[in-house]
Amino acid sequence: MLFPLVALLSLCDAALLRANSPQPVVVRLRRDHLQHHRHGITMSASSGLGARGTVCSPRQMRQLEQHQARLRHPALLQRSATSAFGESEVGVLRLQDLSSSEYAGLLGVGTRANCTGRCPAAQLRVIYDTGSADLWVNSDLCTYGPCSMDDRHRFNRSSSKTYEQANKPEGFQTEYASGSITGVLGTDDVWLGPVVVKQQTLGLISQEYGEAFTWMPIDGIVGLGFRDLAVKTRPLLDTLEEQALPHPEFAFFLHPDFTKGGALLWGKTEHLRLHQGPMRWFPVAEEKFWSISLLGFRLGLHSVQDLLPLLLPYVKRPSDGPLSQLPEDSPSRRPPDALAVLDSGTTFFTAPPRLFNEISRAVGPRSCDSIAGFPEFVFTVGTNLSNRSQTYDLVVPPQMYMTRDYGTERCVPGVMSMGQGYQEKPFMILGEVFMRHYFSIYQRGSEGSSRVGLAPARLGAAAERILQ
Repeated sequence: MLFPLVALLSLCDAALLRANSPQPVVVRLRRDHLQHHRHGITMSASSGLGARGTVCSPRQMRQLEQHQARLRHPALLQRSATSAFGESEVGVLRLQDLSSSEYAGLLGVGTRANCTGRCPAAQLRVIYDTGSADLWVNSDLCTYGPCSMDDRHRFNRSSSKTYEQANKPEGFQTEYASGSITGVLGTDDVWLGPVVVKQQTLGLISQEYGEAFTWMPIDGIVGLGFRDLAVKTRPLLDTLEEQALPHPEFAFFLHPDFTKGGALLWGKTEHLRLHQGPMRWFPVAEEKFWSISLLGFRLGLHSVQDLLPLLLPYVKRPSDGPLSQLPEDSPSRRPPDALAVLDSGTTFFTAPPRLFNEISRAVGPRSCDSIAGFPEFVFTVGTNLSNRSQTYDLVVPPQMYMTRDYGTERCVPGVMSMGQGYQEKPFMILGEVFMRHYFSIYQRGSEGSSRVGLAPARLGAAAERILQ
């Protein structure tokens, strides 16, 4: 999530992989080969969910405990795979991950001269981020910073016959907690496998500052959020809706075994055998982030204590001295519009400071063999925005939220404290640790009708076929 980029660059232990001019491979997934079967199970477990915590890298575990991020050294980026779009087909963009970190895939930019087929001018390694809405790429304009490093791919404007730029191009400068980028805006075609999106607005990076960008060898960020979240560029989803997909729909399948990576899927995906039980659909509560209405949070499935008031900061009573505060269970202190945000750009769960402290008192580091006694995280979420009494309990067992140091038996809660920043509504983030156990679908509808689908991820032949 990019509000600011610290949620992507400083909450996530990014171990993204290098490539030498990677080329996409075509994989077709047809409906008749992937019949969907449903079984009656709950939302509290996923196929392949281990009994001893979600595996994370040792470095990531140290960062989780210290609440700071240092990004890992790069390694090799595997090739991405895409397939054609169609009524019975799904586009598959393979994502790669090392050491339980950020997932990177490919984006084609531009069109080579003297080419009449599918021939992007550049193949760039990017993060597909549901928590932002702008599209930034490294370019030949880069004169300073990590974007000029030898291991980075850059889009060369002169190599694309479809690139357009104003005589006096609009510039941009974006400050992040972990650095900053500057550049200019242009337009060009971008390629999602065989589908071309014409004249997409791009931010072309000319200067990049910050240690985080140095350690994270990516060539860009593709925001998959809504237009209200965009800073400068037109969101890719808007262009897709206008040109290629009337109602854009995409899904993330992130394998619980991080060494197997994951996939970003475009098109109708519910029929694929990638989830267990019925798909649960939740209306998007605020069409900025991919967020659902958070109406309650409990520690323990049978607990009656709702901790949702702890999403709000301390408030002083004007008449009772500087250290007084309203009671935590005061009805006037319940957040009326809290959000649970699905964010592929954040590794862990996050909670505001007061709630984080309460969670820390209930669960803490211990041997992975003894985490079964920890309470579940119970997110009470809305299924109907016009009727707050229609809710569903999304249950996250300790085997999911406890993260295990790779190669050891030490587990710590995969939760980080995050302030609310500029957000008016209090929120919690369900990040990559959550998404590695849940198949998540993001369905763009007409204004006010977008929704998110969630169901426990299913492992097996269909998943292996996508990720092989």
